Amino acid sequence: MEWVDARERLPRDGMPVAAATSGRYPSNDADERDPDAGQDFWLVMPMYFTTHHIAEDGREYRDCFVDSDRIVRLPYGRSRAPF
Repeated sequence: MEWVDARERLPRDGMPVAAATSGRYPSNDADERDPDAGQDFWLVMPMYFTTHHIAEDGREYRDCFVDSDRIVRLPYGRSRAPF
């Protein structure tokens, strides 16, 4: 196992990865206006890295991660636009 920071370098083509993502659950209080209200969470999701991926809708991606639902996720700091 090796830790790879996608901001420094990308994994090899076809390499399975466990990617971490974070978010925030909304507050239980419907009137709460504080954007920091709620609970932080982290998810670790299995994915693989590929240098070339064609999505079901025909869009083409380069150097991306693909999860088990075939959702394309780009490395941190990369544009969301497909090629």
